Amino acid sequence: MVNLAVASVISRAYLDHAPERTGFVVSAFVAAALVSTLVLLTAPLALTFLACAGLFAESRAFAWIQATAWSTVLFLVYADTRIYAIFRYHFNGMVWNLMTTPGGEDAFELTPAELVWPLAAWATWLVVQVALLALFRGNERRVGARRVRPGWIAAAVLVPLVLVDKTMYARADLVRDRDITVFARVFPFYAPITVKKIARKWFGLKLEDLPKVELGAASRLLRYPLVAPTLDPAGARPNILVVMIDSLRSDALDPKRMPNLVHFAEGGRVFAEHASGGNATRFGVFSLVYGIPGSYWDPVYEENCPPVLVTELGRAGYDLRVISSVSMEYPEFRSTAWVSMEDRVEDQFKAKESWQCDAAVAKRIDAWLGERATSPSPFFAFVLLNTPHQRYSFDPADAPFQPYAIDLDYLAVAGDTDLNARELVRNRYWNAVHYSDRMLGELFATLERRGLASNTVVVVTGDHGEEFWENGYFGHTSNFSPAQAHVTFVMRGPGIPIGVEHRPTSHLDLAPTLLEMLGARVEDRANYSSGVNLLDPPTSRSRVIAGWKEVAIWVDGGAIYVPLEGYRGAAEAYGYDWKPLRDGDAFLAAHADATSALARECRRFLR
Repeated sequence: MVNLAVASVISRAYLDHAPERTGFVVSAFVAAALVSTLVLLTAPLALTFLACAGLFAESRAFAWIQATAWSTVLFLVYADTRIYAIFRYHFNGMVWNLMTTPGGEDAFELTPAELVWPLAAWATWLVVQVALLALFRGNERRVGARRVRPGWIAAAVLVPLVLVDKTMYARADLVRDRDITVFARVFPFYAPITVKKIARKWFGLKLEDLPKVELGAASRLLRYPLVAPTLDPAGARPNILVVMIDSLRSDALDPKRMPNLVHFAEGGRVFAEHASGGNATRFGVFSLVYGIPGSYWDPVYEENCPPVLVTELGRAGYDLRVISSVSMEYPEFRSTAWVSMEDRVEDQFKAKESWQCDAAVAKRIDAWLGERATSPSPFFAFVLLNTPHQRYSFDPADAPFQPYAIDLDYLAVAGDTDLNARELVRNRYWNAVHYSDRMLGELFATLERRGLASNTVVVVTGDHGEEFWENGYFGHTSNFSPAQAHVTFVMRGPGIPIGVEHRPTSHLDLAPTLLEMLGARVEDRANYSSGVNLLDPPTSRSRVIAGWKEVAIWVDGGAIYVPLEGYRGAAEAYGYDWKPLRDGDAFLAAHADATSALARECRRFLR
């Protein structure tokens, strides 16, 4: 309890770089959340000592062990407050890598002199604790069985405090109270609890009826954009259609697998070395529409911040629409990418099979374009087709890849090493890809029939790839190899040169490319995006791919894996086959500048 109180005092330093607290309710939440976070972080250590106390209560060695452990905890809390003051994120694998890799000092440096006072405080507090323990033991002997047990007092105070913190956050998340949810990023490893699914299922809440986000409201922690781009009023205003196909690998662009897209691409541009911004749908979509790394997902979600691309297209008079085969509630795109246009999100296509939902999407796009046939405004439409996502759905009457697995049995996949069985699963996936291509053919035909083909920029890509044991893994989200992150990317329309682009490109590049096509200045790009222009990419570059609390940087010769939470370890070096490099330390040292650049990039759009 004493150490928890000291840790709370030290942790007040987080609030020096936190948003302003507006009113009593927010201040109450911040106070509860600060202590609650520390309680949950230190509970495992406290319970371990509690379990041992009965056996070693009189042991002087046990007293010194406890004192050493708690002094170290306080030292780490203090160190994390300093890290947060510099980077606005907490101790993680990237920080560790910067501290230990030659060259990382470009982004982070501590001199020995700066450690003297914290280490002296650590040693002093260690001695004080041992003295306190001796005092407590002496008091116990005097008072005996009549003493009030402090453990029960602690539970009576701290458990309600944790419940208050989590209840207030859950309510704030439900009603989009950014004054509270934004503080989740301030405290280290804050564990939010949300109740949207329960509210929808048990109480009939319609998420699309949640309070609308005010675009003019100032952000609390984010500085995104640093400066909004200004579109030239006389700039081009083509229609924009972005079709994202779930789990679309780069080698899907094949005449047998996707004949319609291959034919369409002959009149456009194929980006042969294109990387998604993530190995999961959440980060693939996020990086595409925001133009910044997926590491910003949490603050964007906490602040319900819309992407600059959507905001500026709306200001330019575009008719905005999302038509998706799957729900946009999870991942939480209604609270992020489409938060400012929820009433124009259509994602409730009910059908037994996923391929039937994709067919309904294609029909709905045709109908929607017909409804706005006389509209003078251009349109921006984001379409998500889902058939190549596991379990790989397709019309069984159109299955050119034979034989194929009748269904995807996850238990069998997890333990099956039979190459023939794996080929059946792979064929099932290719049939699903082939079906999504059939839907693309219908979309392309719709544009032609309605006279929109010549004035519509069409983008076809995947949110991530899909691995079939090339590196020993299946599916996606498990690594950052090309099998899981190298995706098909085709772009066609007015102003798009025909050909094949072999320079490295990324999902982060689409937003600035589209905005610059509409008249945004090149000089303003860094104010709202981490990407480059797809039509003029550099010859060589590092590319960031995000996962769950982790990122990878693709560099020449391999990838640097960087965990974004401390307990996941430090940065590691991998080959493109996702095997650890034998000379990993040398590789990390050679590419320390890329890790330093990532550290700066993950900080650039935060206050």
